[in-house]
Amino acid sequence: MMTAADFIRWYIQHWEGQLSLDPKDRGNWWKGQLVGSKYGITAAALSLERQNTNITAADMSNLTEDEAVSIGLSQYYHDSGMDKLPWNHVTASVLDKAWGSGPKTAIRLLQGLIGVSPDGIIGDDTVKAYQNWIQKTGEAQAAIIWAKTRENFDLSLHQPRFLKGWNNRTTSYLPDSQWWSAMT
Repeated sequence: MMTAADFIRWYIQHWEGQLSLDPKDRGNWWKGQLVGSKYGITAAALSLERQNTNITAADMSNLTEDEAVSIGLSQYYHDSGMDKLPWNHVTASVLDKAWGSGPKTAIRLLQGLIGVSPDGIIGDDTVKAYQNWIQKTGEAQAAIIWAKTRENFDLSLHQPRFLKGWNNRTTSYLPDSQWWSAMT
């Protein structure tokens, strides 16, 4: 099975672009300046990783794919507590959602789905409820239910410009997708 690091690299290569300076993308702004994002990494995430609050467009431009994967592992997988969840197709899709919407948002969405107080923190109750939910529902059906949760959240953002891409990304993690087989 693909590791979390392999998966992060995979979705960077399949879903994230190079340097983006789109002024309509909120993730491209830092402290009132258009600095861009790269490989899906925003200036906020890069600032946290480098412990440098003065991120520039040049910093974003020079970000490497390896550094983006490292940020994904540290900030989105380990620091968020997602590494406490059993690694499976659904967890991978939750990690992908954390990449696009922030770890706390993805965790809250998951917690609401599995019946745990949505505090954005993965503790013992969340882990146990998640394991029970996957076991009871089955991984494939859980992935379908999670995809619907993702889609509903994305719709609530009222950003039609990005909706088709978000939907394509969400459906790419469903059981009948090419990725599902590649993940195993």
